[in-house]
Amino acid sequence: MTKIDEPQKMHSESFFDSAQAKKLAARNSTLGKSGADKDHKPTAFVIACRWIVANQIEWSSTLLAAIYLWDSFVAGGESVMVKLQYRIPGDPQGRYTRGWNDIYYIARWVVIFTALRVILMQWILEPFARWYGVRSRRKVTRFGEQGWLTIYYILSNSAGLYVMHGSPYWMNTKGLWTDYPEGHKQMTALMKSYYLIQLGFWFQQVFVILIEEHRKDFFAMFTHHIITCNLMGWSLYMNFTRIGNAILCLMDSSDIFLSGTKCIRYLGFERVAMGSFIVFILSWVYTRHYLYFKLMHSIIYESTTIIGFDSWDPKNGSFYSYNVVLAFGVLLALLQILIIYWFALVLRVVYRVIFLSNYDDSRSDSEDGGDDDNDTADSDRKTVANKKKKSD
Repeated sequence: MTKIDEPQKMHSESFFDSAQAKKLAARNSTLGKSGADKDHKPTAFVIACRWIVANQIEWSSTLLAAIYLWDSFVAGGESVMVKLQYRIPGDPQGRYTRGWNDIYYIARWVVIFTALRVILMQWILEPFARWYGVRSRRKVTRFGEQGWLTIYYILSNSAGLYVMHGSPYWMNTKGLWTDYPEGHKQMTALMKSYYLIQLGFWFQQVFVILIEEHRKDFFAMFTHHIITCNLMGWSLYMNFTRIGNAILCLMDSSDIFLSGTKCIRYLGFERVAMGSFIVFILSWVYTRHYLYFKLMHSIIYESTTIIGFDSWDPKNGSFYSYNVVLAFGVLLALLQILIIYWFALVLRVVYRVIFLSNYDDSRSDSEDGGDDDNDTADSDRKTVANKKKKSD
């Protein structure tokens, strides 16, 4: 029986499976070949993780149903998981401050993004790829993953730019720091919901990277997500949401072209993908390096001339100090190091495009390799060849 008769199942190794395999390999190496436990069972933790991954739609939709039923019939529409909290009493603009109960709102969006991601991938994006003619199961899965990211980044970047437009810091870095902290700790409903939803997405991305196929830059990507969650969490707590909004817009804009280019290529539009890839490189350099360094300069130098290090007053929402600027500077510098690392991989792709006419993703061990249909065809050809040899 050839591979074509096997059930179509994606053979990908997540972080949990990889960690389990490494642990088992280390154990067997100490026992030796004679004592190796070939039938070693996965731990309860790994089994639980596999169940969570395999049943994402079921448990996320169940949790969401419970949350909204509780909000409707018990909390009277005032549940901390559904309604924005800490509205300022008597504020004519209906603005909000931040507080610890915002964690529940963020948690709900983690569940929402888990459900949305799987539903869009399995019910819309992957069926579309198969309908269009993508035969490789790996490419179908990758199209679903990158298609989801493309949709999200378009929406999040549009929302982020809309929040920035008309604000004091639109095209004005000094506006990032004026009226701190009073003009910063008071957020419109749009600003606060945007920021909390973004936090929910990035916490959910930590979960996603653990369940996706383990790639070469796993630890770099995992570090990126942890740094991003820290930057967003602390900026919300310390009332630096303006600079957080600006940085998120810089990141999302180039990610649209990164994920979009991959989707276009999976569908076979090589020339269109080439044009999109060029736009991606230009947007990456402009937003993630040039504008990013301008924002870092504003954080490290410009902010000190507008706020001053003598404004530390946590009781009134002012968290500006030398140590805080240093901490944010270090985290942003680490993030830039990761961005430079990824740009080096992009340059490798550019080299392949120019000299080898090939632009596979350098991040992946086998992102576009391992085409199951091609493997099946090769296997069938080998079987026919062997039969001919035997008959001869």
